[in-house]
Amino acid sequence: MTEEIRLDQAQNLRELVKQNGRLARVLAVTSGKGGVGKTSTSVNLAIALAAHKKRAIVLDADLGLANVEVLMGLNSLYNLQHVIDGEKTIMQILVQGPGGIEVVPGTSGLAKLADLSAAARQNVLKGLKDLQEQTDFIIIDTMAGIGQNAISFAAAADEVLVVTTPEPSAIVDAYATIKTIQAVREDAVFRLIVNMVASSQQALAVTTNLTRVAQQYLGLRLSYLGHILRDPHVAQGVMQTQPFTLRFPNAPATKCVNDLATRLIQQKPENKEARAGFFHRFAQTIGIASNA
Repeated sequence: MTEEIRLDQAQNLRELVKQNGRLARVLAVTSGKGGVGKTSTSVNLAIALAAHKKRAIVLDADLGLANVEVLMGLNSLYNLQHVIDGEKTIMQILVQGPGGIEVVPGTSGLAKLADLSAAARQNVLKGLKDLQEQTDFIIIDTMAGIGQNAISFAAAADEVLVVTTPEPSAIVDAYATIKTIQAVREDAVFRLIVNMVASSQQALAVTTNLTRVAQQYLGLRLSYLGHILRDPHVAQGVMQTQPFTLRFPNAPATKCVNDLATRLIQQKPENKEARAGFFHRFAQTIGIASNA
């Protein structure tokens, strides 16, 4: 890339920031393995943010499973495949969800981003850009594990929320995910959420161990965002296709998620120019240049 192109891109980025009073924080919610409550955390965290008068959009990038819609009892007519094909814009496929949130339904057509045509990838990129300009938080529910798609979204996000449980296998897989994302993006910001814990002490023990290993072998300091208690209300909400934060507003797990949302809001976000780099980073991970 020549210096002239770099200057042009920097100018475009400054203009984008200047034009938009709102620029969303992009949070990728990921995990090393399935079954740790990643999608439930994504949905309920978005609802908790919406309760604080923040516009929150959940993008279902857990492809082929459509768990985001299942958890809320939604059945959309359109999804990201229609955006890929150029039939709809990403704003046209937004679905109203419970608790004041909105959802971008996923599609298995995104399974291999790098295999999409150049036009299709540009359609996806433009859609993500439009989302970030019109909301406060974008929560990307990625696929579990270290597949290309999950890493592409996580490495581009402003912050990576890593969900794990106290199970040894979940902790090991969470570390592997963190290591893989950091290899793609050295300055990635990781925040740890320990789910299904018996107590705050257990969550801190998990965090201490994972933080120590990450510091020792990756030179990385993990940030502890919080924990979610093991709570039967969570499973009840899943069975009733209702987010537990709405169905059981006084449940212990609901209080935990509300605490997570409060901490995120209270944290000082990066400046707008830094956050505007999301589309550029995402474009790079899927092998195209952004002209945003």
